[in-house]
Formats: sequence, C-alpha cells, structure tokens
Amino acid sequence: MDWGKRLEKPDSQIISIISIFVITLLAKIMILHWIMGVRQYFIHAALMNFVTLTALYLLFLFLFPGRYLKAFWWVHLVVTGLIFVNTVYFSHFFTLVPVGSVFQVGQLGGVSESIFALMRPLYFLYFADTICLRIWVNKKKRKENSLSLYEEKPRRNGIYALAFISLSVALVGATQLIAFSTEGNLRPANLGMINYHIYDAFRITRPAPIVDPDQAEEAVQAIETEEADRRYEGLLEGRNIIVILAESLQTFPMEHQLGGQDITPVLNDLTNQETLYFSNFYEQVGWGNTSDSEFVIHNGFYPSTTTFSYQAYEGNDFYTLPMHLKKHGYSTMAFHGNDPDFWSRKSAYPGQGIDQFYSSDEFDMNEVIGLGLSDYELYKQSIPWLKETPEPFYAFYITLTCHHPFILPEQYQWLDLPAEYDDTYLGHYLQSVHYMDQQIGYFLNLLKEEGLYDDSAIIIYGDHQGVDMRNVEIEEQVSRFIGKPYEEDEMFRVPLMIHVPGSDIGEEITLAGGQIDFFPTIANLIGDPLDPGAVLGQDLLNIKEGFVAKQVHVSAGSFIDNENIFIMSPEGLYDNSRAWNYKTGEPVSLEETRKGYERALAEITLSEYVMENNLIGRVQEHGLGGILDNIRFLLELGK
Repeated sequence: MDWGKRLEKPDSQIISIISIFVITLLAKIMILHWIMGVRQYFIHAALMNFVTLTALYLLFLFLFPGRYLKAFWWVHLVVTGLIFVNTVYFSHFFTLVPVGSVFQVGQLGGVSESIFALMRPLYFLYFADTICLRIWVNKKKRKENSLSLYEEKPRRNGIYALAFISLSVALVGATQLIAFSTEGNLRPANLGMINYHIYDAFRITRPAPIVDPDQAEEAVQAIETEEADRRYEGLLEGRNIIVILAESLQTFPMEHQLGGQDITPVLNDLTNQETLYFSNFYEQVGWGNTSDSEFVIHNGFYPSTTTFSYQAYEGNDFYTLPMHLKKHGYSTMAFHGNDPDFWSRKSAYPGQGIDQFYSSDEFDMNEVIGLGLSDYELYKQSIPWLKETPEPFYAFYITLTCHHPFILPEQYQWLDLPAEYDDTYLGHYLQSVHYMDQQIGYFLNLLKEEGLYDDSAIIIYGDHQGVDMRNVEIEEQVSRFIGKPYEEDEMFRVPLMIHVPGSDIGEEITLAGGQIDFFPTIANLIGDPLDPGAVLGQDLLNIKEGFVAKQVHVSAGSFIDNENIFIMSPEGLYDNSRAWNYKTGEPVSLEETRKGYERALAEITLSEYVMENNLIGRVQEHGLGGILDNIRFLLELGK
C-alpha cells in the first residue's frame, strides 16, 4: 500500500467546501441553542457541534468520493430539517425531540391540528441557505465537469479518515468531561442539538441502568411507610368506578373567576359535596403525554424516559388497576373518540386489563372538535354501553375537546371573556375548560337519569398541563390571572377528585401526590390495599409524607414534596438548580433538597429497571425489596 499517497496533503478546495457547509449549519444550530436558553454551555456546545458536523462531512467525503458535493447538500438538508423540527417542538415542549419519537411518527396524523398551530413562517427561513447551496452545488458540478477532478483524490487521502477518527475520540472525551461535571446529567443544554441526539440514540439501545440498591432501598422504605389504621378502606367496595381523564385540565382554573364567572362551576360544586378532593396532585407524564398518564395511574410505575410507554413496554407482563378490579368481579372498558391505534391503545389495552375498548370504530363520529369526538357526544353515546355492562364495572373515559390549540366552535364559547383575554391563548384555554366542565355536568345528569349515579364513584383527574409557564407570553397572562408568579409547581398541578354519591364524606387532602399514587389509593378505597412495595406509588389517604418525582418535561431529579419544589437545572448542574417553598414562595437551600433529589432519581431508575427487564411478576411475588436483593446479588457476581 502506498501510504505516501494515502496521506497526501488534503485538497484546500475540499476543506473550503466542508467549511461552508459546516459553518452554515452551525450558525443555525447556535440560533436554536439561543432560543432554547443555552447560556452557560453556549460556546462549549457550539464547539462540540462544530466538531461533530466536521466529522460527519469527513465521513460522507470518504463514503461518496465522486458525489461528495451532492451528499454534502443532502446532509445539510436533513440537519436543517432536524433544526426546523426541533424549533417547532421546543416552542411547545421546551426540549428537543426525543429520538424515541421515531416510534411516534404514526401518531402525527392524530395531532396534526396541534402541530400546524405551532408552526411560524419565520421558522422556514432555516431553509433559505439550503436553497442557495443547492443552486451553488449545481453550478459547481457543471463547472468541474461532473466533479471528475475529485472522483479519486478524496478516497486516496487517508488524512480524512484519520481526522474523522481523531474528532470522534475528542467528542467522546468531551462528553465524558461533561458527564463528570454534571454527575451524569447529559442534557440538551450542555451537549447541544446534534450531540444530544447522538447520546439519546445511544441511550435507547443500551440496557436499563443498574440501580444503586442502597439509594433505592431508602426510597422503597419511604414508600412502604403507611398508617396502621387505614382511612377510607373499602369506601368504594362494590360500586361502579367511572374515571374521567380530563384532557389538559389544570387546577388553577378551578380556583379563580373570570369577570365574576366561575370557569368550572360543576367541578367546584363537586369539591364541596361527597368528594375526596386532592388539591396538591401533580402530573407525571412522559413523552406519551395523555397515554403515559393512563399508564402511570393504572400501573403505579413511572413512564418510559425514551418513548411513549405503550410502545416502550409492549409485550411486558403487567399488574394494573383494571386487573386488580377484575379480581373483584369488575368488567373493564375504555371510551375514546379517536382512532383506536392512536398511541397504540388498541394493542396495549388487553395487556393493561381493559377488556372492551370503544373508539372511533364504534362511535358515530357526528361531531368532531379538534382531535376527535366532542365530549358531549362521547358521554351521550356511551350511556347505552354502560347500561348493558354487568355491574360492577370500571369505565375509563378519555376526553378530547379541551386539547391544544384550544380552539372551540363559536357556539360553544360560553364564557364572556373580558377584553384583555379575548383571542389570547389563555382565553381559548379557559373557554375549553369551561366547555369540558359543562359536559361533565351533563354526563352526571345522564348517569342520574339512567339510574347509574347512586351506585357509582365518579373520579375526575387532569392528565397534564395545558398552559406552559416557559412560554413568556403565556406566563405573563397566567400570572396576571392568578395574581402570583406562574411557576412549575402551579403548571404541573392537576386536580384529582373522587366523588362518592350518598357517602356523606367530604375532605380536601392537601398532601402532595402524583399520578403514580392513583393505583394504590384506589386499591385501598375498594377494600383491597396493595402489598407494601408492590408499586412505586403511595396510598395518599394513609401516608404522612407525600412525594412527587418528575422526570421528562423538567430535568430528572426534580421533585415536589409537602412543602417544597425542587427543579433540577437544565444544564445538569445541581448547584444551578432552583428550590422554593411553594406555599410561601420563599427560596429553599439546595442542601435541604439533596436527599429528595437522590430519592427522585432512585425511584425513576428503579422503575425503568423493573419495566425494561419485565420484572413486574417478580415484584408481585417478592416486592420491590426483593428486586433490590437480586440487584445486590448480581453486583456481587460481577466483582
């Protein structure tokens, strides 16, 4: 082999061409980083992405020596498209598109209205240089006679391959340094767009991380601590259980009026009559949003951190709330006025213990608002199916009308909006919440008319936030409306109410709780409490200390307890995090929140380990403590 030729001096013109493509892409990536709020790692992320892009073009130069200009342009187009998609995604979710979203491509049709509402004409300027570069590439190809001058030279020049390898090694080293400085918290804000996507793709393919059994044991012991004398045990025994997943419903609209009007008069009345009302209840969804909300309340474990849970854990064995109810003779069903394959519900529900699924295939889709069947028609058309189902039954309703972008037909805009809320995001949201509330009232009346009300318990909960405080304009609107800064504790707070007709009970539970606590709480209410350590949730009626871990839409390790909220910094640096008492608004020392941060990470990691290794059967047999014993055994074997 003639290594002299292999390592000959690289062509200066090729280097110039690579520089043009890299710099134009890097400029757009840096714009995205600035939009994302990357500040502390801005230069570092730019340099790392510069190295990655350079290595990428060197790789394509080696792979396509005779057509490298055309290959370069296609790389430029694909990466520009990725920047565009990330900008649209960030405008709503305030993070980069997870690589696991490739599994969600089939779901895009169901949310097309929301996607188009997020697009802005300005975003298409990302493609301006791509068009110019295409014209330039075509001209250069003609000038160089179809690139015959460069067909062989790049492949002979081994220095390009050495440069690619060197840059790749440098990237791995730089990533390790960031991981060391952030305690392993690799985030978009410290890696930048390209490198975070590479890391995210690698994360999906690797096995579930091994849990630190000592840290996880502390979390499990905290979960297992419950009151000896159980409150409200068996309150719902023998009753039908009807659960309404209230799309995008947060708690703050229930607590404020708009121009003297109650936004949720029906829900407000329910909180004051024969209802257990959990006023500090929080969403814990993952990338699957509503579908992950279902997964969490039915399983008592956290959602996947990589993609929507029904996809991530397809084929797993589960023990769920519907299965728990079926042991007591319950029929189980779900109602959703949308495509049955949306978020893989049709294939996932049998494994979740739901026997009958009524979707757009069964409903008369005679009134579609936004994503699917209107709430009014959902309730109206479902009543005959409820009546023909043997009692007791478990009926799970997924509403749709109150969904982003919250644009209701004019005939359903029943709130009289003050001028300052007219044609604003918050105004549209409150109109949608008011419509939802009125239809819940309509449904309750239908249950009464059909003789189903008195023997049922009606449970209503919000699946996830509808208005995001990270949008400056929305944050200002909501802050004025609620009369205080609109922060994460308020954004993630959703209602949970358990209405029990004829029970003469009524209580507001102010303990902090999350959707992961739903299953054990309901299990206690039907008179069959879960064994200690069977799930990662807690029975909110029989504990003293509430705890809510967050993992996706804020950095993992964030949490809320009975007094404080801790939000891990987006850069992955613990010392840059924020903590405050959500009752007083006063800052809290980060030293006081370290234990909660470690507990949140331990719970999330343990949940992921159990789910990815399909260990629910073992958990049911030995409890979470038994899983930790197995982990200790495996760690000993590995020494």
